[in-house]
Amino acid sequence: MKNILYTIALTFAFLSCKAQQPIVPLYFGGGYASTENAYYKDTNNDFNKFIGTWKHTNGNEEFTIILKKKTLVSRTLNNITYYTDYLYGEYKYVDANGVELVNTLSNISSAFTSLSDYKIFGNRILNKYYAPVCDDCTEDERRVKLNLTDPVRSYIDIKITLRTVPNASNSNINDITLVVSEGYSIVPTGQPADSRIPANDFRLIKQ
Repeated sequence: MKNILYTIALTFAFLSCKAQQPIVPLYFGGGYASTENAYYKDTNNDFNKFIGTWKHTNGNEEFTIILKKKTLVSRTLNNITYYTDYLYGEYKYVDANGVELVNTLSNISSAFTSLSDYKIFGNRILNKYYAPVCDDCTEDERRVKLNLTDPVRSYIDIKITLRTVPNASNSNINDITLVVSEGYSIVPTGQPADSRIPANDFRLIKQ
């Protein structure tokens, strides 16, 4: 009987803690990763519009990405444990000569221990004024910025910024634009300093 009462008490305590978990909007919520047990949530579902398989084709050049969303991911930073939502995925890039430089698409079904092991990963939501600045975005439009990793040159800091745009032939669906940019990278001695994924703007259609 005591064991049953103890189990019931633990269950109520657990449910009480979960019920008290503060929910903070991931977009402009403030104080990111500063509150123990907080859930920094994609409250406006800004990530959802990018979920799926997307492809850019221009002659021989191809850029394909697969994106998925994971909610309530546990993270710890500066001894503070919190929860948040992420986009993660994999990609394939074929250059203008038809040479396949990267293809990690098969990893999308892998059960990695950490989401950061996927080659596309992140959860930053941007307004029009955050770099890369979007002059033709509306004031309330939001984009998403993610990390992209080259499995061969993982030391190069690559970012991709995603934005939805109307499809030219079907007004009921959207394409996405993908802007590739590079940050500051520490290149190991004797290793290539250039990225195999060109810093460029790509337009991708949902598959």
